[in-house]
Amino acid sequence: MKARELVDRYNKGFRDFSEIDLSGENLSGAGLTAIDLNNADLSSTNLSASTLNEANLYGAKLHTAVLYRASLSDANLCEADLNGASLIKADLHGASLERTNLKYADLTGANLNAASLVNSDLTGANLSCVSLVGANLEGANLTEAFLKGANLDGAKLNGVNLKGANLSGASFSETNLSHANLSESDLSHANLYAANLSDALLSKADLSGANLSGANLNDANLQDADLNGAFLIDTQLGRANLEGSNLSKSNCYKANFKGAFLLRTHFNGTNLNGTDFANATLQVIEDDTGNHPEYAAD
Repeated sequence: MKARELVDRYNKGFRDFSEIDLSGENLSGAGLTAIDLNNADLSSTNLSASTLNEANLYGAKLHTAVLYRASLSDANLCEADLNGASLIKADLHGASLERTNLKYADLTGANLNAASLVNSDLTGANLSCVSLVGANLEGANLTEAFLKGANLDGAKLNGVNLKGANLSGASFSETNLSHANLSESDLSHANLYAANLSDALLSKADLSGANLSGANLNDANLQDADLNGAFLIDTQLGRANLEGSNLSKSNCYKANFKGAFLLRTHFNGTNLNGTDFANATLQVIEDDTGNHPEYAAD
């Protein structure tokens, strides 16, 4: 079907266009609210600035489609194929993207507030400056995704795979990241205030300059992580594994390290006032002058 025919039929009141082939067509700027395009072929279709609010795109083929500034609020995109699609500055708030293929898609600056991306595949996707406030990403795969400057405050990210992802400067305030895989990820200068990172995997992660104050890192694995200059005020690190990690120049005021594993952990220039090391396993690391850094709180 050609784009013009679809628009003409839509304007006459037709809504069911399931399984049609619109691949490569130009539907930029089209108003198609509540249209049914389930299992349709829209691969490489130009949908820039189109209005698809409340549309049914379940199982649709949208790989390499262009949806720049498209409006897809409350749309159903479950199990759709958006591999390599361009969704720059698209509005997807409240949309359903469960089990959706978003591999290598470009979502720069997109609005995904309150969207559901449960079990979606975002491997290598560009999510820089995206807003995911209150979104549900449980079970999603974000391996090597780019989320620099993204806002994920209050999002559900428990159990997600963010291994090797770029999350520098991103905001995760009060976000649930329990059991998440953040190993080798870049979280430098990220805001993780009061985030739940219990049982999270953060080995070799870059958390330099990050704000982890009030966060829950109980039972987390931070082996060889870089926390240089990080803020860990009132942070819970009970039973956490910090072997070989760098906490130099960090602020650990009133942090809880009860039962933590701190072998070869660096505390040079760290604020440890009010810190609790009860039952922790400690090993002193000498600084560059050959002196032992201070461990004990005043």
